Amino acid sequence: MNGDMHYEVVVDRGGTHRIWFSNAVREDLPASVASKVMMIVTRKGAPDESLALAIDDSGESWIAAGRPVGGDVMVKVTYVTRGEPVEIELPFVVTTPSDPGGSGAGGGRRQAR
Repeated sequence: MNGDMHYEVVVDRGGTHRIWFSNAVREDLPASVASKVMMIVTRKGAPDESLALAIDDSGESWIAAGRPVGGDVMVKVTYVTRGEPVEIELPFVVTTPSDPGGSGAGGGRRQAR
């Protein structure tokens, strides 16, 4: 959460990653409330992957196609909103569909609200 703006970050095992924004009462906000959205995926023993996200066709989220994700990763998300830069670091644990506490077919997932 950044002020009254909330975000949801989804890191998918297949490499398709998304970010959605909502307001203080969880109403969806258009993706255009943010700009310069970037994601850096850090994996053990591998170079960092830097991704510039783009607004999806519906205008509802930011999306990037990256390398597949396996194992635990650290993700840094940066964006600009209301002229102010924001930076968030989130640990992700990739789970399997059979993991009852996991995120199922969606892959590793961290909701930050």
